[in-house]
Amino acid sequence: MRPTARVVDEALSDLEVPFWEHPEWAREFPWLLAGATGRGRDAEGFDLRLFGGPTGAEVEARWARLGDALGFTGITVSRQVHEARIHVHDAARTGLVIAESGDGHVTRAPDLLMAVTVADCVPVYLVDPAERVAALLHAGWRGVAAGILEGALDALRASFSIAPDRLRLHLGPSICGRCYEVGPEVFEAVGLSAPEGPEPIDLRSVLVERAVAAGVPADAITVSGHCTLCSGGGFFSHRGGDAGRQVAILGVRARGGRGG
Repeated sequence: MRPTARVVDEALSDLEVPFWEHPEWAREFPWLLAGATGRGRDAEGFDLRLFGGPTGAEVEARWARLGDALGFTGITVSRQVHEARIHVHDAARTGLVIAESGDGHVTRAPDLLMAVTVADCVPVYLVDPAERVAALLHAGWRGVAAGILEGALDALRASFSIAPDRLRLHLGPSICGRCYEVGPEVFEAVGLSAPEGPEPIDLRSVLVERAVAAGVPADAITVSGHCTLCSGGGFFSHRGGDAGRQVAILGVRARGGRGG
């Protein structure tokens, strides 16, 4: 029997930026910030893409608004390459820091907001509540095939001695299994039996199976009920023709912050 995960719908916050927060984690872990930005109500949207998008001043202003609204002084993001490289961060730095290319971040440093840009790919959130260590991943099908999830679990074990059975895992807003039609080569790449022609694939279900196989308890995994394509336009969708990007964000609040 294939493992399944409980569905949790992120809730739109009342902040000055469009931010969808994991409601259960917000209640259980007040020292943690976990969620994703959305399209917003402006005509051009709250587009946070750093490469090939709006002018630098516009984007920098949005990132600054994001950090101010969420109460973090440091944000780190990378140029994403759809692979499995993981950055381990020892300390927060002030402002927006663009790290070397990679698709994952791990830290226990307070006041460091990790970010990955998404617009159909799966944002993966991993947290050890006891040790207050967190990891955030950008998982497209190429990253899943390359072992981005398994790489993060290895990094958590190597850097912080954290075993998978201590983790909570959430798969955030992304394109759903009904909307994401791909060719047989994608099924083969992620380890599934290949159909004869294009068919929909549910990357979040693939990640659930991989997480459970690696030792993450099935009852510690939640999946967003939001689809970036068909859930009503709250998010940018590459398949839907959007050039814009939202960001998934995860960070340990500074001591003295909410629940700190």
